[in-house]
Amino acid sequence: MWYECRLQVVSLSVPGAEAASYTYTVTFYAGDQGKISSSGISVDGGGDYAVTCDGTTVRITGLTASNHVRFQNSAVMPEADSRYYVKGVRMGGRDNNTVDLSYFPVERDQDYVVAYGIRGELTRYTVNYVDSDGNALYPSQTYYGNTGDKPVVAYLYVEGYQPQAYNLTKTLQNDAGQNVFTFVCRAVAAGQTEEGTGGNAAAGAGEAADGNTGGAGENAENTGGLAPGDAGENAGADGQAPGDGQDAAGDENGDGGGQEEPPGLVDIDDQEVPLANPNVGGDGTIAAANRGKRQNMLIAGMIGALSLAGIGAGFFIYLRLRKGKHVS
Repeated sequence: MWYECRLQVVSLSVPGAEAASYTYTVTFYAGDQGKISSSGISVDGGGDYAVTCDGTTVRITGLTASNHVRFQNSAVMPEADSRYYVKGVRMGGRDNNTVDLSYFPVERDQDYVVAYGIRGELTRYTVNYVDSDGNALYPSQTYYGNTGDKPVVAYLYVEGYQPQAYNLTKTLQNDAGQNVFTFVCRAVAAGQTEEGTGGNAAAGAGEAADGNTGGAGENAENTGGLAPGDAGENAGADGQAPGDGQDAAGDENGDGGGQEEPPGLVDIDDQEVPLANPNVGGDGTIAAANRGKRQNMLIAGMIGALSLAGIGAGFFIYLRLRKGKHVS
């Protein structure tokens, strides 16, 4: 059977009895259209928490306000030959068309339900994790959704780096080359981010290996195995969250670092970010973005030149008309 049920307790010291006295539970429900696994669900922030799953739910208990929870679509496998695909998660009670943040702080007991969509005009979208120079920090991940969808993608924790945002969203286009979500992570000095412990993935020790050997199913599961070629090499990142504590106590930057808190969500329909592999000139790269800027500058220059030519022509006609009046 595809899903695995595991129990993990991560034991880290939490200063103060008061911090240990307030704990919360976050539950994910798969619904009727698929099975859910703890793979692809992870926790940042450390502490004593436990994860259980039974194929229909994943429940994380013992969480505190120091924790953040991350959900990736690869945690859910739709039923065989299903006409549904995974769009993300939504808070219990909200409309299925609503997709909430995939990476969120723990503030209370929270229930989340997997949001599904009916396959229509499917398109591919790619998630990149790069440093400020465009070097890959994780293998790219590939997912699928309908054209016009607006998925919310969560960043993966990278020790020593801070992303420009914790979640990215964008409206999917028919052209897959335009559907690129890139987390640009800036290197920060030691002490400005909390140390990862290497045991952050909710599925427990060895989950990274499971993800790396997941083959086509890990990413292609969101479309019922539509793209086994793309998904095989990308699946490993789902189980690779390499540490916890990125957002411990809400201060991943360190009190003394003076680093600005990344926004919870950035809509890259409105705010484009640099993309991966600056040396490549294709769509979805820094070179392509720079080429677009040059094209815009060229167009603006041409419009300016035409405007000046129009003004000159108008002035010339005015002089001719004025001269004609004097002659008459």
